[in-house]
Amino acid sequence: MQSFARTVILALALIAGTDAGTSVSMSLGQTKMGGGVKLDSVSGNFNIESQISDDLTVGAVVDNSDSPLKSINAEFKVSPDLSIGANVDNGSSLKTICAKIASKFGGGNVNSDLTLDMADNSISGDVTYREGDNTIKASVNSNSADLVDSVEYSRSGAGWSFKPTLNLNSKTVSLDASCDYSADTSLSVSVGDSTTLKVDHKLDSSTDVNIEMDGADTNSMRVTVSRVLDSANTVKPKFDMASKRLTASWVHKMDGGRTLNVDVDPDNSVGINLDGNADEDWSASVTAPWGDFGNADVSVGRKFNF
Repeated sequence: MQSFARTVILALALIAGTDAGTSVSMSLGQTKMGGGVKLDSVSGNFNIESQISDDLTVGAVVDNSDSPLKSINAEFKVSPDLSIGANVDNGSSLKTICAKIASKFGGGNVNSDLTLDMADNSISGDVTYREGDNTIKASVNSNSADLVDSVEYSRSGAGWSFKPTLNLNSKTVSLDASCDYSADTSLSVSVGDSTTLKVDHKLDSSTDVNIEMDGADTNSMRVTVSRVLDSANTVKPKFDMASKRLTASWVHKMDGGRTLNVDVDPDNSVGINLDGNADEDWSASVTAPWGDFGNADVSVGRKFNF
């Protein structure tokens, strides 16, 4: 833990200049609280990022493993249309180089987000073309036999969306589509390795019903009812017909925009999550086996800005 603390302080000192804006996202956790809290069993993770200038951002990822400093990354904005970044791992070796490029093409815009992996010299990422309501995204990989792994086309309008994807490696086509059946009902379908059908229906101003099933198999139906009790409380029971299992969630809105979520699965576990309205708010999570609350897993986190 002392080595971990020293590494955090060193990383902060390296990337935080006097005029730089620095943020630290912190997460600390302890598993199986029933065994007591011990410093050497507390897991910690810090993501440190500093805005050195308008064009340069430097960051580091630190944890309390045997090699606390996991990686250092940097991104430099060369121009409004070009950003270049690099990632160095804890072996002090250059791991990846990335580039984001934006340009005009015809009547639309082309955006490329590509990464060069220094381990195998492969280039991979996405190239996206947008024009009006139409978007075409190609996922490329220089190590792939076809160079292009998949091509995705998407188009949407008022109350509908349509997104087919051609997967060149497997020579298959998948499809995601949705539409508003009526003012209170929307349908969506996903067809690929498996088929999923979803129906969202608004019973009244306080009650929504979501039905999800695999294809047209009603025995696989999963039904979730969301009921708004008042301005601060919402309950969401869910029933899985295949397993005959009922789970439930309770969402409570607190002061300052904070939200408390309680998830109960009587056969397995209970989870409590506290989320803030902003990154600077504390977040917390407690998960425990059902009937064995002494062995809860606990974690807390927050983002600090300097």
